[in-house]
Amino acid sequence: MKAWIITIRNYLRQFMELGVLLLGVSVIAEILFGPNVAFLGSQVTANLITLLNSLGDQGIAALIIVFAVIITYRKLLK
Repeated sequence: MKAWIITIRNYLRQFMELGVLLLGVSVIAEILFGPNVAFLGSQVTANLITLLNSLGDQGIAALIIVFAVIITYRKLLK
């Protein structure tokens, strides 16, 4: 049972790493090629700005979420 949990944790860690890498690549591609990048389909930076603005409207809950994401990401780097 412990081996299954370790395997699932490794898959989830790899999935999160892939998501962060894809986010970085899409932001860089949008900066280089403009807001209408053909192979991405939407404006990634506009979506990120909207997300950050909505988190800013939530106050302390947004702060907790941001800290949770930072802690999770730091654990990924180890």
